[in-house]
Amino acid sequence: MSFLKCLAFVWLLTCCWHSRAAQDFLPTPPPDHGLIYVLDQQNQLKSLPFEKAETPLHPEEIAKGTKSSYIELKGEHSATVLEANTRIFLFTIDHGGAHPPLIVWLTPRKGARRVTAIAQKGLKGFAISSEEIVKPFARGLAKNGEEVFMELRPRASLMPGEYAIIGEDLTRVATFRVVGPPN
Repeated sequence: MSFLKCLAFVWLLTCCWHSRAAQDFLPTPPPDHGLIYVLDQQNQLKSLPFEKAETPLHPEEIAKGTKSSYIELKGEHSATVLEANTRIFLFTIDHGGAHPPLIVWLTPRKGARRVTAIAQKGLKGFAISSEEIVKPFARGLAKNGEEVFMELRPRASLMPGEYAIIGEDLTRVATFRVVGPPN
């Protein structure tokens, strides 16, 4: 009977070891909190380059009326190509009224890429049309005061196309494209 208990114990340890090894790798927060990162094949954080977006809206002013418009990035394609299941990491602020940057689907239009933006009467800033937001799974990994280092992952693998990670600062929009079928 003790041989069976020992065998069961070894089997349990083996199962625990394999399930622990199969868990996601969680990176430590990098020193530069202003960048957006992806995890490469060697589990190293690589920063995404930023592009400047433009909009006819005036997000720094309180909107006099509700208006639907766009946010546009020049160029047909992002220079950065990622896999459909790439993991994204960033720092965000955790307090009322703040929202983390969003992963959005960009639509090609006359040599540029666009997403629908809405200015709401009586408010500063803009909102992104909900149909163009990639529904995220957000996981906080480390917190320092109001700042949170988090993983932002789409709930499903991304389809081929152009994407952006848009926060409040339109001069710092991280863009990428997915070019193959999702894994």
